[in-house]
Amino acid sequence: MTKRRRKPSSLPGRILARLLLVLLGFFLGVALFTPWNKIWASALTRLDENLPMVGLTWENIDRDGPFGFRVNDFRIAVAKTPGALRFRHAYVTVGFAPLAKVRLDTHGTQCFLELYSNGIFEFSGDLNLTYLLGQGDFKGTLNTSGSLFMPDGARLPKNGWLDIRSQQLILPGERSVEDLAFTAAIEGNHLDIRDFSLRRPITYKSAGVAVIDPDNFFQTLFSLAGEMTVGNDTFPYEMKGTLAQALW
Repeated sequence: MTKRRRKPSSLPGRILARLLLVLLGFFLGVALFTPWNKIWASALTRLDENLPMVGLTWENIDRDGPFGFRVNDFRIAVAKTPGALRFRHAYVTVGFAPLAKVRLDTHGTQCFLELYSNGIFEFSGDLNLTYLLGQGDFKGTLNTSGSLFMPDGARLPKNGWLDIRSQQLILPGERSVEDLAFTAAIEGNHLDIRDFSLRRPITYKSAGVAVIDPDNFFQTLFSLAGEMTVGNDTFPYEMKGTLAQALW
């Protein structure tokens, strides 16, 4: 007579299943009932307090959860700089590598940032200057990309690079600039300008250096040397001065 096999007990499985349901319910409750908007608002407030040269303001926070949130009417003001940079929305997603991803909306155009725990942040995308600068004297869209290293407590990037381009910009005084390109490497407050060029109203291509004023960005000194083309004639042309003198 064969022995009847004993069925293995299902008790351990039921215990594990119930434990899993309890944990799932706990985390679901945390996700649903934790006031994430207050937590994220507090985090932004602390960030603002740790940036003495920068002021952060916003209307409200929504679409919030444990892994991200949206900031509405987000504005960044820099000391001794007129106006503020205005973003319609800033979508933030937190993680580990990168530490955070940010999608900045300037009324239709978007720029994407990735922030890493070692102080590096990378960005690429388009910025609508008309909205970004609050309907000011600058109009047009900038296509931007770059990578910057900002150690804790630094007022300026320690190193990095920038690439900025635009098909058309309107400067103060309704001056139009077309096919603008700007590429530079950064070392502290020094810019190694690899390329600064435009096609209209004049054709100009140059390279040079700039020294950033951390207290007043528009007092940044620059020196460019290159070639200008007028009609069929091309000749050397140098430019020196401050950023304020070049823009206004």
